[in-house]
Amino acid sequence: MGLCCRAGKLVSGSFLCENAIRSGKACLVIVSSEASKGTMDQFSKLCLNYNTEMITAGSKADLGGAIGKGSRTVAAVTDRVFGDMLVKAMMENNPVRGWSVNGENKGV
Repeated sequence: MGLCCRAGKLVSGSFLCENAIRSGKACLVIVSSEASKGTMDQFSKLCLNYNTEMITAGSKADLGGAIGKGSRTVAAVTDRVFGDMLVKAMMENNPVRGWSVNGENKGV
């Protein structure tokens, strides 16, 4: 995720992520597992309406730390290649941690 951020292919924060989804730029949305129910519902609906893949994973500190920033609740990847690489990496490297893609639990 850090490489994606340095390449300028990631936005973070609720407002920027919502804009990226609505404009069709976001190809993958990552929401912290610590997000409030309202935030989770908001981004689930947005991603469903705009046909954007969504992952739920990690704490707010984990998400922010992965991109070299402070605590973050939501981030959106705006490059399909980076998005596919992140999903693949999560499937291969984190089989035990609880995470989900579009609401389907992928962790144990």
